[in-house]
Amino acid sequence: MTNLRLRCAQSPCDEEAISFSKYCWGHTDQAGYPAVLQASVDQVAPGLVFYLNLKKVEIDALNLSHLKLKSSSFSQAKLSRCAFIGSDLSESNLIGANLTRCDFVGADLSSANLTRATLTHSTLSFADLRGACLVESVSRDTDFTGTLLWKVNLWNADISGAAHIKRKNFQDPSKPSDLERARLLETDALVSLESYRSVKHYFNQKGLHEDAGWAAYRELTMERKHFYKMKDSHYLPSLLMDILSGYTEKPNRVIISSIVMVLLFGLIYYLGAAVRPTLDTHVPMGLWENIYFSFMTFTTVGFGDFVPQSFAWVRMLVCVEAFSGPFMAGLYIFTLTRRYSAH
Repeated sequence: MTNLRLRCAQSPCDEEAISFSKYCWGHTDQAGYPAVLQASVDQVAPGLVFYLNLKKVEIDALNLSHLKLKSSSFSQAKLSRCAFIGSDLSESNLIGANLTRCDFVGADLSSANLTRATLTHSTLSFADLRGACLVESVSRDTDFTGTLLWKVNLWNADISGAAHIKRKNFQDPSKPSDLERARLLETDALVSLESYRSVKHYFNQKGLHEDAGWAAYRELTMERKHFYKMKDSHYLPSLLMDILSGYTEKPNRVIISSIVMVLLFGLIYYLGAAVRPTLDTHVPMGLWENIYFSFMTFTTVGFGDFVPQSFAWVRMLVCVEAFSGPFMAGLYIFTLTRRYSAH
C-alpha cells in the first residue's frame, strides 16, 4: 500500500501524493494529516520495507523510529522534534529539508541526499552517512558523535556549527584502526580539495591540529591530482613535496627521504668510482666508503679523508648533494615547527 506512488487527486496538480493521502501537501488537510500519518505508520508491520513520501510536509513530533524507509522522500519537508532512531533512510531524498531538533541516533542514512538540508539542534550520533551527499547543507548545533562519514560529499557545506566531528568519523569502516585511510568523497579532485579545506578549517577552530594536518594533506593531494588532470606544470613540484615531506605534514618522511638520498648518491659514487682517499691511497673504496663520503657530503661535515675525483660530472654531483643536505635539514625543522607549534 505505502509503496504506491500516485499523483495528487486534485486536478490539474502534478505533484506526487504524500503517503496515506490522496493529495500532495498543498492540497491535503494539513491540520488533521499528522495524526493520520502517525496512526498509519504505527500499523506498519515490523521489518516491512516501505516508501514514505513526505515532500514539503510540515510536521512536529513525528515518531518514525526503527522503520525501514529506504529511498523515501522528505524533500523540502519541515520536520521538528521528529524521531528516526535506528531507522533505515538509506538512499532517501532529503534535499532542502529543514530538520529541527530531530533525532537520528543510529539511523542509516548511507547514500542519502541531504543537499541544501538544514539541521538545527539535531543529533546524528552513531548514524551511518557513508556516501551521503551534504552539498551546501548547514549544520547548526548538531551532534556528530560517532557518525560514520566515510566518503561523504561536503562541497560548500557549512559545518562550523557541527559538534564532535573528528578525523575518525571519516575513516574506512572496514579498517577502523587505520586513520590514514580516512576519506571524503574524492570523485572530483577540485570539489574534494575545497571540501578538505573546509574540514581543515573546522578542525583548526576546534583545536584538533592533528586532524587538521590530515585534512591539509588530503587537500594538497587533491590539488596535485587536479594539476595532473589539467596538465599543469605545478604537478611535479607538488609531487616532489609529497614524496619529501608529505606536504610538511609528515616529518618522518623527511628523514626517510634523506636516508634514501644518501644511499642513492653513495651508490652512484661507487658505480662511477667517483671518490678517492686523500692520504692512504691503498684504502679500498668499497660501497660503504662511498656511502660514508655521501653522508659527510650531505651533512656538509667533510672531514677530508675522502675527496671526489676531479671529473666535472663528479663535482657537479657533489654540489647537488651538498645543497640537498641543508635543504632537507631546513625542511625537517620547518615541518616539525609547523606541525607542533600549535600544540
